[in-house]
Amino acid sequence: MEKNKKEKNVDQATEAAKSRKILKIALSILIAIGIWLYVDEEKAVNVKLTVHDIPVEFAGEDTVLADNGLMLLSGYDTTIDLTLKGPRKVLWKLDTDEIRIVVDTSSVVDTGVQSLNYEVIYPDNIQRSELTVEWASSYAVTVSIGQLYTKEVDIRYEVTGSPASGFVAESVILDPEKLVLRAQRDDLLNVNYAKVSVDISGAQGAEVQTVEYQLYDYNDIPIENDNIRANTKLIQVLVPVKMVKDVPLRINFVEAVGSTLEQVDYSFTRDMVQLKGEKEVLDAIDGIVLDTIYLQDLAEYQSLTYEIPIPEGTEIVGGAAEVVVTITVNGVLERRVTTSNFAAANVPEGFTAEFATESLEILLRGLSAEVNALTGNNLLITADLSGIQEAGNYTVPATVEINGYSNIGVKGSYQVIVNVVPPAAPDNGVQTAALDDSDDVTVQATME
Repeated sequence: MEKNKKEKNVDQATEAAKSRKILKIALSILIAIGIWLYVDEEKAVNVKLTVHDIPVEFAGEDTVLADNGLMLLSGYDTTIDLTLKGPRKVLWKLDTDEIRIVVDTSSVVDTGVQSLNYEVIYPDNIQRSELTVEWASSYAVTVSIGQLYTKEVDIRYEVTGSPASGFVAESVILDPEKLVLRAQRDDLLNVNYAKVSVDISGAQGAEVQTVEYQLYDYNDIPIENDNIRANTKLIQVLVPVKMVKDVPLRINFVEAVGSTLEQVDYSFTRDMVQLKGEKEVLDAIDGIVLDTIYLQDLAEYQSLTYEIPIPEGTEIVGGAAEVVVTITVNGVLERRVTTSNFAAANVPEGFTAEFATESLEILLRGLSAEVNALTGNNLLITADLSGIQEAGNYTVPATVEINGYSNIGVKGSYQVIVNVVPPAAPDNGVQTAALDDSDDVTVQATME
């Protein structure tokens, strides 16, 4: 028991010693870091950083140098290695991908091999005075300057692949449309054109791609010549891709009693038109209405020519924009029938209505058999006296009711003249006898 107790005390002491040792080590590391940061911050300790393969840029190549009739023949693919020296905190925040080496060509006025100085340009968050170039793989850029010749060539295109089903590709638009080449005269002699290629497989809308070009000679053989340079490295290619959709043509027919589609035959010289446009526009179009026709107004035969209205944002494939609609009406007859059957509706209370119009001729349209059989006795003209409160002659609208036939309709609107008669004067049973001038007595008689 006593032995176990002693062993336990020894273990506890050992663990305590280990903990103190770890604490001392951690404290030492923190103190060392603090000292290092202090020295680095306060003493501005300089360190070195080497950056490899920084590409050289040539300022004024396309402006001043070209205006002088000169061009770079070599040297434009030069890269420089730099060893930079400066405070550690400055180099930590330096983005090496943004370091630029720029050669100013504005002082070049002659052809031949020349050595040009360059300037190191740092990112905006770095001050030039904070860093120095400790070493460079080259302190100047050697270039070869030659006489500038230019040549403008066409840019041709090749479209590969096919758009999605129901879509078509339209004429390609290039930006720029021509390519300006710069090189020595001998290098440009055999250049005929530039060519770009785009793939539109499965496209359902406009394809815009930025692609590199390939130069070709007069035998359509590709040209590989690094001495030839151009005003642009990339060509923007726009391939408009439109949806194509068959859209039905329609006539809206308005039926009436005695004038229904059962008696009408009609045909189109074309009942469908193919439209081309953006998918979202065509998805909303399910047909084109040419006209609205009231069947009651149709003659027995008519041929109607329509200019097809083109929905906004679309165009008709093929360009034909006319259609002829032929309409034939079968078994329908129009006939004028005269009637003297009148009635009045909404007569003011106590008044009477007397028709000044003795007869009215009504134009009817309907199935031939029924129209031929109908007489004036089957018609009833009803005058509407709504709103009339006083006696007098009035011209009022009239409705025509057809009795006994269900396939006949009335064409046109009608009016009649009605005399509204006031109530008769009340009879109170008192009579006044008229006497001759010699009489001076008034006699009143009461009628029993």
